[in-house]
Amino acid sequence: ADGGRRELAQRLIASYAAALTPEVLAALPHSVIHSDVNDTNLLFEDDEVVGILDFGDSIYSCTVFDVGVAAGYYALGQEDPLHVFEEVLRGYLREATLSEEELEAFFHVAYGRVLLSVCFSAQTCAAEPDNEYLAHTSEPGWAVLSKLKDVAPAAALPRFRAVAADLAKS
Repeated sequence: ADGGRRELAQRLIASYAAALTPEVLAALPHSVIHSDVNDTNLLFEDDEVVGILDFGDSIYSCTVFDVGVAAGYYALGQEDPLHVFEEVLRGYLREATLSEEELEAFFHVAYGRVLLSVCFSAQTCAAEPDNEYLAHTSEPGWAVLSKLKDVAPAAALPRFRAVAADLAKS
C-alpha cells in the first residue's frame, strides 16, 4: 500500500506543479484568506454558519485557495469527493465569483489540500509514531485521493463550469 500511495502522491504532485506554475499562481486574484476553513473552525446556530474561528493560518494568497481548502476538507469521509467539490463550489459561487482561470485551478487546489495533509501526516507520524492527533486526517485523506486518482483535471473542469453556469442563470 505504501508504494501505491507514494506513486499516487508523486503523480498528483506532478499534476499540481504542472497546472499551478508560479506564473499561473501570480496571475490569479489574491486576497487575505482564512486558509483553514473546516468544520472545526465554524460556529453554527442551528444549521446556519454564524461565524468562523481560528485565523492563525490566515495569509495573503490566491483567493481560490480558500474555497479549494474547504472543498478538500469537506470531501473527507465522503463517497464522491468530486461531487463534494462541486457542492462546495456551488455554495461559494452563491456569494462570490471565480474567474475561468480560478475554475481551472480549483480541482488542483482542492485535491492539493488533501495531498498536503496526508504528506504532512506521513512526515510527522514518522517523527512521532505515537501521536494519534497527527494522523487524524491521513486515512480519510488517502481515501479521497484514491477516489480521485482516475479523475483527469480536464474531466473535472466541465463539471465546475456547469456549476458556475447554472448559478449564473439564477
